[in-house]
Amino acid sequence: MFEMAWVRVWTVLALACGLAGCSLLDAREQLARIGGTCVISGTVGSDEGGDGAERIGPYVVAVFREPVAGVVVPEPVDHVVSARGGNWFFALEPGRYSVLAFRDEDGDRVHPAGAPVEYVAGGDSLDCGPGGRLTGIDVRLDGNDRLAHVIRLPETRRSADPASPDMAPLSLGRVTAFGEIIHLGDPRFAPEVARGSQWRPLDFVLEGYAGVYFLEPYDPARTPVLFVHGMNGSPRDFAGLLEAVDRERYQPWFYYYASGLPLQSAAAHLAQVVEELEVRHGVDSLPVVAHSMGGLVARGFLNERARREAAAPVPVMITLSTPWAGHERARRGVERSPVVIPVWRDMAPGSDYLEGLFTDPAAEATELHLLFGYQRGEGGARSTADGVVTLASMLHPPAQREAASVFGVATTHVGILSHPLVLERVDDLLSAGPGE
Repeated sequence: MFEMAWVRVWTVLALACGLAGCSLLDAREQLARIGGTCVISGTVGSDEGGDGAERIGPYVVAVFREPVAGVVVPEPVDHVVSARGGNWFFALEPGRYSVLAFRDEDGDRVHPAGAPVEYVAGGDSLDCGPGGRLTGIDVRLDGNDRLAHVIRLPETRRSADPASPDMAPLSLGRVTAFGEIIHLGDPRFAPEVARGSQWRPLDFVLEGYAGVYFLEPYDPARTPVLFVHGMNGSPRDFAGLLEAVDRERYQPWFYYYASGLPLQSAAAHLAQVVEELEVRHGVDSLPVVAHSMGGLVARGFLNERARREAAAPVPVMITLSTPWAGHERARRGVERSPVVIPVWRDMAPGSDYLEGLFTDPAAEATELHLLFGYQRGEGGARSTADGVVTLASMLHPPAQREAASVFGVATTHVGILSHPLVLERVDDLLSAGPGE
């Protein structure tokens, strides 16, 4: 949340290592390591059936450490599941990799021997060194290539210890939670872990915290609702709001992400994780509820889904106190700090990320509802409406123009998560559905 992230940022800069954890030095080292990650990305699709009628089963793009032309096909280092085609990416330990794509027509995570595949670079290895960016790879399945061996996708994404040696080579997908069942009191959601994710985002990811969590096994009779927390927040922030959710009708999903990473990275990661979960469970609707900066991630998520032809529609997105026009303290951090956390650039007013949020017409298919607070509370900054964010940012004209409703409550930035009128409003919006 913003009050935890931005309080007296200039004091932080002045004291530097005088504060616990030497935050700026931690951040400098973390960002350098993140910059050394290998990224391979592109799109996947088919030239068959231009109307999509011939697209049977989801696409799978798989990356291997060893060449796949050997006698035995190794287990993929990582894979991406795409419902109908579109963008995909891998974030990997530097090395040499092979990439191929196929259709999982039976949905059993097994590609039979002799079934069609499509190789990237003819099956040759791709050299992706430290900081390598192999992008713009367009994989089109035409059915001409065959693989003589079975490909089996792993049943689970990661071991009990995501950082254990047997996980090498590391990849983002292998340290991400894909529907792990957990309770909100889990130590991973502790405030100190959430706050540390701004200064040590790579550690947060490598320790296996990032991803989408469930509170109970998936139930096909209930609609998932995706919750996205704000800066330095966690799924625990929504404990009060869950009281408004009809648990007989809905099941909560929670996205947990490192607050220091670029917002576009969080949005793309969320889109990729959710799409696999949608395909795995046959989800046909996914309402979204987001708080503060989480609304910016959620809107980027909608834009990403438009580029991925995602499996399920997002009928409704409810945002609580989202700073659509950014935050002035983020701009000050960018201008004054010797180490700039990536999210600060995105949160600075006028950033490329903020300017691009409402430019994709496809995202307008989701009905947007803006909820905001207007009670500053003790200690809140005078220039703000709710103690953290200004009214001008929460009611940024592009967001208002697209919104189906705007609802204000006399509460603070944090109080909006548990205010009775907000709980009632969220329940009404979820129950009514779009256009009602």
